[in-house]
Amino acid sequence: MPPTFRPAGQASRRERKREHDTKRRREKPWRRWYGLAVWKRIRAAQLTAQPWCELCLERGETVAATVVNHVVPHRGIWSLFVSGPFQSLCAPCHDGEVQRRERKEAEAAKGRGESKSGG
Repeated sequence: MPPTFRPAGQASRRERKREHDTKRRREKPWRRWYGLAVWKRIRAAQLTAQPWCELCLERGETVAATVVNHVVPHRGIWSLFVSGPFQSLCAPCHDGEVQRRERKEAEAAKGRGESKSGG
């Protein structure tokens, strides 16, 4: 492949991804919890109990769930992380409308001067 033009001082895609991942680990250390055995058991139990995307079912569609969503965002609080409530979702629903809704709620909470924990 021909060389890619990149202005001096601009990081490569790999460097930007590494920086993003480092920042994310620093700002949200609880993301490691998703690799713990306790979460893997919770996830497996939820997907076994409800194997279909709950939002798709509401629209009359039958789509396999691949993501277990915290209905109440835990924001790094361990007891909320492991206790639920949970919902089974497909990746497009989780990564799209659910994430959009959570970002909107977080921004509204910031505007009201609430803390990240929602209080």
